[in-house]
Amino acid sequence: MRIIDSQAHDALTQIELFWAVSWKFPQRVAVKDLNHEISYGELRDWMLRIIQALKDEGVHAGDRVAIELPPGAELIASILAIQSIGAAYVPLDRNAPVARNSLILNDSQPRMIINESGHSNFASFQAKSICQMLSVSVIADSLLNAAVPEGLAYIIYTSGTTGNPKGVPITHANLRALFLATEPVFKFNEDDSTVLFHSYAFDFSVWEMWSVLAYGGKLVIPDNETRLTPGKLAQLVHDQKITLLNQTPGAFSVNAPWLCQFPKGSLALRFVVFGGERLNFQMLKQWQQHFGLTSPLLVNMYGITETTVHSSWHIISDDDLERTESIIGELLPGFDYIIRPLDESNQQSGYGELLLCGEQVTPGYLNQNNGTDGKFILAEKNNIAKRYYCTGDLVQYNFAGKLVYMGRCDQQVKINGYRIEIGEIESVLARLESIIDISVITSHSETLGHHLVCCFASTDNKADVIEQLHKLAKELLPFYMRPIRYRGFDAIPKTINGKIDKQHLKLSVE
Repeated sequence: MRIIDSQAHDALTQIELFWAVSWKFPQRVAVKDLNHEISYGELRDWMLRIIQALKDEGVHAGDRVAIELPPGAELIASILAIQSIGAAYVPLDRNAPVARNSLILNDSQPRMIINESGHSNFASFQAKSICQMLSVSVIADSLLNAAVPEGLAYIIYTSGTTGNPKGVPITHANLRALFLATEPVFKFNEDDSTVLFHSYAFDFSVWEMWSVLAYGGKLVIPDNETRLTPGKLAQLVHDQKITLLNQTPGAFSVNAPWLCQFPKGSLALRFVVFGGERLNFQMLKQWQQHFGLTSPLLVNMYGITETTVHSSWHIISDDDLERTESIIGELLPGFDYIIRPLDESNQQSGYGELLLCGEQVTPGYLNQNNGTDGKFILAEKNNIAKRYYCTGDLVQYNFAGKLVYMGRCDQQVKINGYRIEIGEIESVLARLESIIDISVITSHSETLGHHLVCCFASTDNKADVIEQLHKLAKELLPFYMRPIRYRGFDAIPKTINGKIDKQHLKLSVE
């Protein structure tokens, strides 16, 4: 293992930082789940056993290993062991359709699958039981870290909403660049604790794991009932003195009222980080009134799997809650960007698709022709040609020079000839204080033609809320941006990644 000193810190991988803190803080709790409270020293021992088992199975640096485990200490030990041996982990979400996981395996071709049973449900792929791997005797401690910056750390697959899922390989250098860019803001340290709230097949989990495990902090893994029950999750955040909480806006809209039942100053939170989907700042007013916006700080982060989780950050202020903009702020250090106009009419407006390049950008999709798919292009800026990733996300600058997220290129809609930004409508209607969650979708019928439907969740009488939303839309939106129909839900449906499930909503309103 490489000897670590302060001067070499920036050149290290996250897995090397873990090894260092595991020796520095062997008695500190690294992972707490329903069944275990594992110290850094114990977690290192588990890793060594799994590394030995991987070697016994012929796994080498550069290989891929799939993981199909429930959230827990065994999952974390497996991820760390795979990376330490120089291989990349491929997560298989057990709640995902079998066909999706089969596609992922056939595309990534892992050397093996780590699961609970040791029996594979997928033809041509062998499996190994995690219990059996943890019972292996370690032959020598010369098994330590073989990960290199240019090697792959993991391959996470896209959601596949616009076609088949694509594998996004992320290197150790990509991952380290993310934390080098964010360490000055978040000041990760050994006193931090966070919740593994998201599926390990969703890249938000990468941020959750490494924001503590590379710095000597504690990763708390709730059981599924606690994760999905807002009151129990809020109690966990309180009792475990969680300092870093990561949430999609959709999940936070459900969990925030329960967190607000605790007195101001009683939570240990330093930061609440939003990511994964567009944030309507108006949804934060209850939180603002109860806790304020300075302790903890609320940070809206924009990012995508292809650019290693997060690409921009914005600390939310009181003024932001008075506007309809979804501000994503400024790009993290290390990124260069181009805003590509959608057409000639946008040339001077600073409005268009965001193109990103930098140390956090993936080398390219797995098994794809990245030179011809239109997502990775050579573009010139200031007479210098660089390779950019075309995000498919629309942005523009606001009056304060901050980037504002406008929506997806493929989710722009035209109603009666007008180009409409769905997010702008959602931000306006979310001003209604009784709204817990909101999503505007498009629909079609023979009588109404193409039109907008506002789906919302509220604790108030739904008929009264619909009347108030109608009034608000009439006051603040031009006629072509007003929803024709409104549909109330007890809770807006979410995907397994905690994002609003627009496909489910469409089926519900048609």
